[in-house]
Parts: sequence; structure tokens; C-alpha cells
Amino acid sequence: MSRALTLLAGACLLINTAAGAADAGPAPLDHGQVADAVATISRLLRDHYPLPDISARYGKALARGLKAGRYDGQAPCPLAKRLTEDLRAEHADLHLSVRCDAALGDDPGPEEVAGPYHGIAAVTVDPDLPVTTIRSPGPWTANEAGFASAAAAMTLAARSHYVIIDVRGNGGGNGEIGVFLATYFFRVGQERLLVRGVHRDPAREEQEWTYGYVPGRRLADAKLYILVDAHTGSAAEGFAFGLQRAGRATIVGQTTAGAGIAGHLEDLPGGLSLFLPTKLLRAPDGGDGWEGVGVRPDVVTEPGQEKAAAYDLIRADWPTAPQNPDFALTTTLPPGQRPPLDATATPWDLGQATLPQAERCRHTEPDPDDAGVRLMTNVCPQPITLEQRRSTNPNTLRLDTLDSGQTLATRATPRGGWRIMAVCPAGYRSSVPVTRDNITAISNGTYECVRE
Repeated sequence: MSRALTLLAGACLLINTAAGAADAGPAPLDHGQVADAVATISRLLRDHYPLPDISARYGKALARGLKAGRYDGQAPCPLAKRLTEDLRAEHADLHLSVRCDAALGDDPGPEEVAGPYHGIAAVTVDPDLPVTTIRSPGPWTANEAGFASAAAAMTLAARSHYVIIDVRGNGGGNGEIGVFLATYFFRVGQERLLVRGVHRDPAREEQEWTYGYVPGRRLADAKLYILVDAHTGSAAEGFAFGLQRAGRATIVGQTTAGAGIAGHLEDLPGGLSLFLPTKLLRAPDGGDGWEGVGVRPDVVTEPGQEKAAAYDLIRADWPTAPQNPDFALTTTLPPGQRPPLDATATPWDLGQATLPQAERCRHTEPDPDDAGVRLMTNVCPQPITLEQRRSTNPNTLRLDTLDSGQTLATRATPRGGWRIMAVCPAGYRSSVPVTRDNITAISNGTYECVRE
């Protein structure tokens, strides 16, 4: 009978064969026990494996091995290893494996399955670019801790223009976590079919859609880059595959492992068990999935160069990225330049700006009466400091709070007043000097910050 543990939408990939036992272990199985185990494996594969031609080949391979005596005199764990090797020699299904109870041990708890980080190891928010990188080595577990960890990571990424999700080395686990993460990159009400699951009975199909609800802010306009390698497998492959086919992510790295048939554990005679693949995962349109071929990246890199390649794509795209209405600062920089800009903050939340010199930028406020004003060419303006913005009325501005060489740029308000927009960086002065007497006479427009 089937065990209680069921791995849907991509089991955790087991690239190695069944775990070996210590030198001193259980006694070898007799021929009758071995024959019963082989017969049970063949029957389960014949009845449930989604590819009939391959399941027939599996049965013939096991029958040959049994007749040749390959499995005689073997203890459970060495026998499990040999059976797995013979099966994969016919077709390298990386999920299909025979296991021994000594290798499995007791049912693991959530901490043992996913580790203390529950599939998410680190979240890095770039201080210079609006990029958040989520490192997810897996395995993914669809329990409270697993979902909470994924939601916390997405909360930290919520204000980024760009998100990198690194699933290199992630063998998979529960596919629900991948669907959960994918949901953040679609708008509410725009649920997407990511993959189809096909069983031996073609009338039985499972569909994996993004969820109608996830906690926190969605990133429907953010650009997503998924890092993969040859050890990315199963549910992690499904995550990359579904978002790639949806046109929602750029995949960077190497072709993945190619483990695309999900399944569950079945008990076998003689203290063995079988991970039985039963659900072939395919594209939303019914086309081929990634079983045996892997997910092919959009951008191929050498191992270890995946993140650098993703950053190259981001730096090339950042100056031309469309303005998100939630972000108050947009750039007009030529392609290839990299402004280290906290794009999540409004101008009034920024302290002294960190924009590099010799670049131009446009400062836009989320003000319905003001479409934005370009400030200063040649160098980017710096927002006024917290102390300086205590009063933006030119008549009461404390000019003594300005650093030496700093001057102001202003704009008219809809009510006829003036608002201080920015100051030249230290070491620069405005081509239009600002004093208490002429500050209200400065018109809107473009000003140049020149070196003192």
C-alpha cells in the first residue's frame, strides 16, 4: 500500500541512488523475497508509470536481472541500489528509485527535511540597485514553516524592480512552494496555469495554477531572473519551467537535471520501498515538459557565473525600465550606466543621495498637479537633507544648513509658491546661484551643477 507521504508537483530530487548501509547490516533476502519485490515493482510501474513503453522496458530489465541472479544474496540496501541502477540504465528517471528502510529511517520532521531555513537560505537587498536576491537551495516543504519562510522572503523583495531567485542545487520538494512564489509575479485575478500533470490514465489530469491569494505585496511589474544549474531538479525545475513558459522569468545558468515525473512512496516486500513516479509534468499547452531533457536556460553561462550574468542583464535594462508609479525617482541615463539608487524611496525619504556624478536624472513626484520636473544636467541632484527640508519655504529656509558649495533647485507649486527640490552635491555649485534674495525668482527648468 502507498505510504502517507505523497510528493506532488515534483518530489525532492534524489540524484544519488538509494543510500547504502553499513558493512554489518540485515541479512540477505532469500530468492522468494527478491522475486516478490521485483514482481511488485514491475506491477506498480506497469499500472501507474505515465509512459507505457518505458514501463514495459523497466519490467523486462528487472526480469532479466532476476533470471541472471543479479539480485541473489543481497541485503536490503545493496539490493535497493542494484535495482535502482538497473532501472535507470533503461531510462534515467531521476525520481525512480528503490530504497531500504535502513536508509530511510524514521519519518523525518520538518526541520530534518528542510533544515533550519525551510528552503530559503538568504535574502539580499542590493544597496545600490533595486535588486533583491533570494537564495533557495531547498528542499521545499509545504508546511507552515515553509510557506512562512517563502512569504518573508517575498516581503523583503516587495519594493524591488528586479528579483533574482537562486535555485541552483535545489533538488525540489513540494511543488506548492514553487507555485506560491510564482504567484507573487502575477496580478490578482490573473491566475496562470503553470504546468499540467498527466497520469497513466490520460483522462486523469492535474493542473497547477497560481494562487488567488498570497500574503503581502505582489511584484507583477518586477523583472524576474531565476538561476539554475545541473543540480536544479524536480519541483525547482517546475518553478523555472512554468514561469519561463509564461514569459514571466528569464532563466540563467545551465540545463537542469531533467526530473519531470512526480510521484510518491510505495512499500515493497522485504523491507524495501519504491519511489513511484506517476505524474508526468507538461507545459500548459500540453507540450513536452522537462523529463529527461531539463529546463534549458534563456541565458547559458559557465557554472558559477549565473548571478554575474543576471546582474549584467539588470544593469543593461535598469536605465530603460518603465516607471513604476510607486517609485518616485526615474532615470534618463543612457544604457549601460548603473545608478546605485534606492528606487523604493520617495525624494523626501532619501537623505543625502548616493547617485554618482557625471550622470543625468529626472526627479518625479507622485503629485497629480505636477507631471515632474527635470533637475540639473551633467550631475544628478541630491535631495535636501532632513534638516534642510524642515522648511521648504524659501523665505524661511536656513541657508546656513547647506554645505559649502551647495545650492538649490526649486519648482513652482500649483498654489503659486515654491518648493525646494534638490541641492548640488558637495564640491559643485549651481550655474544659477541661489541666495535668500533671488530664490523665488528661479524659474522651473534644467540647471547645471558645475565644479567649484
